[in-house]
Amino acid sequence: MKAICVDTGFLIALYDEDDHHHERAKAYFAQYIGDQPNRLLVPWPILYETACSRLAKRRNRVNALKRDWDRLAVQRRLVLLDDSSYREPAVRAYLEESQDLSRRPRPLSLVDRVIRYMILDRGPRIDVFITFNPGDFSDVCARCRMLMLSQQGSVQCGP
Repeated sequence: MKAICVDTGFLIALYDEDDHHHERAKAYFAQYIGDQPNRLLVPWPILYETACSRLAKRRNRVNALKRDWDRLAVQRRLVLLDDSSYREPAVRAYLEESQDLSRRPRPLSLVDRVIRYMILDRGPRIDVFITFNPGDFSDVCARCRMLMLSQQGSVQCGP
Protein backbone atom coordinates (compact mmCIF):
# COMPACT_ATOMS: atom_id res chain seq x y z
CA MET A 1 0.00 0.00 0.00
CA LYS A 2 1.45 3.32 -1.08
CA ALA A 3 0.91 6.64 0.70
CA ILE A 4 -0.20 9.29 -1.84
CA CYS A 5 0.02 12.90 -0.65
CA VAL A 6 -1.75 15.58 -2.65
CA ASP A 7 -1.49 19.31 -3.15
CA THR A 8 -4.37 21.78 -3.34
CA GLY A 9 -4.23 22.16 -7.12
CA PHE A 10 -4.82 18.44 -7.55
CA LEU A 11 -7.89 18.37 -5.30
CA ILE A 12 -9.38 21.49 -6.83
CA ALA A 13 -8.86 20.09 -10.33
CA LEU A 14 -10.34 16.74 -9.30
CA TYR A 15 -13.62 18.29 -8.15
CA ASP A 16 -13.86 21.27 -10.53
CA GLU A 17 -14.82 20.07 -14.00
CA ASP A 18 -13.96 23.54 -15.37
CA ASP A 19 -10.33 23.34 -14.18
CA HIS A 20 -7.85 22.83 -17.04
CA HIS A 21 -6.18 19.97 -15.06
CA HIS A 22 -9.48 18.16 -14.38
CA GLU A 23 -8.91 15.24 -16.77
CA ARG A 24 -5.35 14.67 -15.54
CA ALA A 25 -6.55 14.80 -11.90
CA LYS A 26 -9.30 12.27 -12.61
CA ALA A 27 -6.80 9.97 -14.31
CA TYR A 28 -4.36 10.18 -11.37
CA PHE A 29 -7.18 9.57 -8.88
CA ALA A 30 -8.30 6.48 -10.79
CA GLN A 31 -4.76 5.16 -11.28
CA TYR A 32 -3.35 5.81 -7.81
CA ILE A 33 -6.21 6.23 -5.35
CA GLY A 34 -9.75 5.34 -6.50
CA ASP A 35 -9.80 1.55 -6.73
CA GLN A 36 -6.21 0.99 -5.68
CA PRO A 37 -5.25 -0.17 -2.18
CA ASN A 38 -3.36 3.08 -1.53
CA ARG A 39 -3.92 5.68 1.17
CA LEU A 40 -4.74 9.32 0.40
CA LEU A 41 -2.79 11.69 2.65
CA VAL A 42 -4.19 15.21 2.88
CA PRO A 43 -2.34 17.76 5.01
CA TRP A 44 -4.77 20.01 6.89
CA PRO A 45 -3.55 23.19 5.11
CA ILE A 46 -4.42 21.57 1.78
CA LEU A 47 -7.90 20.81 3.05
CA TYR A 48 -8.33 24.45 4.15
CA GLU A 49 -7.31 25.72 0.72
CA THR A 50 -9.47 23.18 -1.12
CA ALA A 51 -12.64 23.61 0.94
CA CYS A 52 -12.84 27.27 0.01
CA SER A 53 -15.83 29.43 -0.78
CA ARG A 54 -15.53 28.66 -4.50
CA LEU A 55 -15.98 24.95 -3.86
CA ALA A 56 -18.72 25.46 -1.28
CA LYS A 57 -20.83 27.40 -3.79
CA ARG A 58 -21.05 24.35 -6.06
CA ARG A 59 -23.03 21.61 -4.30
CA ASN A 60 -22.19 19.01 -6.98
CA ARG A 61 -18.46 19.48 -6.29
CA VAL A 62 -18.88 19.16 -2.54
CA ASN A 63 -21.05 16.07 -3.06
CA ALA A 64 -18.38 14.46 -5.26
CA LEU A 65 -15.70 15.18 -2.65
CA LYS A 66 -17.93 13.77 0.10
CA ARG A 67 -18.66 10.61 -1.93
CA ASP A 68 -14.96 9.90 -2.48
CA TRP A 69 -13.89 10.81 1.03
CA ASP A 70 -16.64 8.78 2.72
CA ARG A 71 -15.61 5.73 0.70
CA LEU A 72 -11.91 6.21 1.48
CA ALA A 73 -12.64 6.85 5.18
CA VAL A 74 -14.72 3.67 5.50
CA GLN A 75 -11.86 1.75 3.91
CA ARG A 76 -9.39 3.48 6.27
CA ARG A 77 -7.52 4.92 3.30
CA LEU A 78 -8.02 8.64 4.08
CA VAL A 79 -5.49 10.26 6.40
CA LEU A 80 -5.58 13.94 7.38
CA LEU A 81 -2.03 14.94 8.28
CA ASP A 82 -1.50 17.16 11.29
CA ASP A 83 0.65 20.18 10.45
CA SER A 84 1.04 21.66 13.94
CA SER A 85 4.76 20.90 14.32
CA TYR A 86 5.56 22.50 10.95
CA ARG A 87 3.68 25.79 11.36
CA GLU A 88 6.16 27.85 13.35
CA PRO A 89 9.26 26.93 11.32
CA ALA A 90 7.32 27.63 8.11
CA VAL A 91 6.15 31.05 9.31
CA ARG A 92 9.66 31.90 10.50
CA ALA A 93 11.17 30.92 7.14
CA TYR A 94 8.43 32.78 5.27
CA LEU A 95 9.14 36.01 7.18
CA GLU A 96 12.92 35.72 7.45
CA GLU A 97 13.59 34.87 3.82
CA SER A 98 12.46 38.32 2.71
CA GLN A 99 15.09 39.87 5.01
CA ASP A 100 18.01 38.09 3.35
CA LEU A 101 19.19 40.68 0.84
CA SER A 102 21.87 38.35 -0.56
CA ARG A 103 19.29 36.27 -2.43
CA ARG A 104 15.96 36.68 -4.11
CA PRO A 105 13.07 35.36 -1.98
CA ARG A 106 11.37 32.25 -3.30
CA PRO A 107 7.68 33.05 -3.88
CA LEU A 108 6.21 30.17 -1.87
CA SER A 109 2.97 30.39 0.07
CA LEU A 110 2.90 29.50 3.73
CA VAL A 111 0.91 26.37 2.86
CA ASP A 112 3.58 25.27 0.37
CA ARG A 113 6.27 25.81 3.00
CA VAL A 114 4.39 23.66 5.52
CA ILE A 115 4.03 20.88 2.94
CA ARG A 116 7.72 21.11 2.05
CA TYR A 117 8.62 20.68 5.74
CA MET A 118 6.30 17.64 5.94
CA ILE A 119 7.96 16.04 2.93
CA LEU A 120 11.46 16.71 4.24
CA ASP A 121 10.64 15.50 7.75
CA ARG A 122 9.77 12.05 6.47
CA GLY A 123 7.65 11.63 9.61
CA PRO A 124 4.56 10.77 7.66
CA ARG A 125 5.71 8.23 5.06
CA ILE A 126 4.93 9.63 1.63
CA ASP A 127 5.60 7.50 -1.44
CA VAL A 128 4.04 9.73 -4.10
CA PHE A 129 3.28 13.45 -4.16
CA ILE A 130 0.74 14.83 -6.64
CA THR A 131 0.96 18.52 -7.51
CA PHE A 132 0.29 20.73 -10.50
CA ASN A 133 3.01 23.15 -9.29
CA PRO A 134 6.09 20.93 -9.62
CA GLY A 135 8.54 23.82 -9.37
CA ASP A 136 7.46 24.40 -5.77
CA PHE A 137 8.23 20.84 -4.68
CA SER A 138 10.61 19.11 -7.10
CA ASP A 139 13.70 19.90 -5.00
CA VAL A 140 12.30 18.43 -1.77
CA CYS A 141 10.83 15.42 -3.61
CA ALA A 142 14.25 14.83 -5.17
CA ARG A 143 15.96 15.06 -1.80
CA CYS A 144 13.58 12.40 -0.47
CA ARG A 145 13.71 10.30 -3.65
CA MET A 146 9.97 10.52 -4.00
CA LEU A 147 7.82 10.00 -7.07
CA MET A 148 6.14 13.28 -8.01
CA LEU A 149 3.18 13.42 -10.38
CA SER A 150 2.38 16.69 -12.13
CA GLN A 151 0.60 17.96 -15.20
CA GLN A 152 3.53 16.70 -17.32
CA GLY A 153 3.28 13.16 -15.97
CA SER A 154 5.39 11.29 -13.45
CA VAL A 155 8.87 12.30 -12.43
CA GLN A 156 11.06 10.06 -10.33
CA CYS A 157 12.84 12.60 -8.19
CA GLY A 158 16.27 11.77 -6.92
CA PRO A 159 18.71 9.02 -7.87
